[in-house]
Amino acid sequence: MTGTRHLFIRQDPDCALPEGAIPAILSVWTVKRQSDVLPEEHAPDVSFRSVAHVLEQLASHLQTARVGLRIYAAGNIQFLSDVVKVTDGAGLCVEEVFMGPPTFPARRVMCIHCDTMHDNVSHDELTCHGCGGLLSVRPHFSRRIGAYMGVSETAP
Repeated sequence: MTGTRHLFIRQDPDCALPEGAIPAILSVWTVKRQSDVLPEEHAPDVSFRSVAHVLEQLASHLQTARVGLRIYAAGNIQFLSDVVKVTDGAGLCVEEVFMGPPTFPARRVMCIHCDTMHDNVSHDELTCHGCGGLLSVRPHFSRRIGAYMGVSETAP
């Protein structure tokens, strides 16, 4: 793992730490969904009361972060997409942000032919609600769009 500082952000306490060697300088931010949770300043393990709260703190943290920070995230597809929006907005590049596989198999899929979004897709094929094409879900997740790509060989 490259970088000098590492931050692991997880949607809930059940999300596992990143695989491989754990860096010596690792902070863990966890959403615990408890109203009495307030983050402690400069603690290595920090709990947050909501996803919105952790994303707000991440955006604030990235405003003063120095070069060498690596972000790791684990959670469902919406959580991962929200983390990407915050990190992209702060100017981090793909090599600085690592996403674990979504914790829930359902995905958001966008038809590349008509731009229709489909939520909670759990299969590798679906019929597009917009253009009626039979879509194959590609394994590529678009960080910009926040969805997997659905492609049809026979799009109308």
